[in-house]
Amino acid sequence: MTTSTPLDPQGIQDTHVLEAHTDALRALVTALGWQIDPVRLHADLQAMASITRRNGRGASAGLIDELAHTVETRLLTTNVSIERTVVPFR
Repeated sequence: MTTSTPLDPQGIQDTHVLEAHTDALRALVTALGWQIDPVRLHADLQAMASITRRNGRGASAGLIDELAHTVETRLLTTNVSIERTVVPFR
């Protein structure tokens, strides 16, 4: 494992890789929420984040919280629910 400084190109590449993985996970939870109950998915993700945080894995809990927030903003808002009903496939 290499250590990078803010000006190190490897650090920039690592940031892009992490962002890509996070975006992919967001897409997966969005698609999963379309297939199952998004309210339950949101609650399950929040519960998982809480358990993960209690086990001392704060960074993982933060990512799970971010995924729960993605479900909330993309699937549990009125505008998105109406959009998904009107245009089911994109």
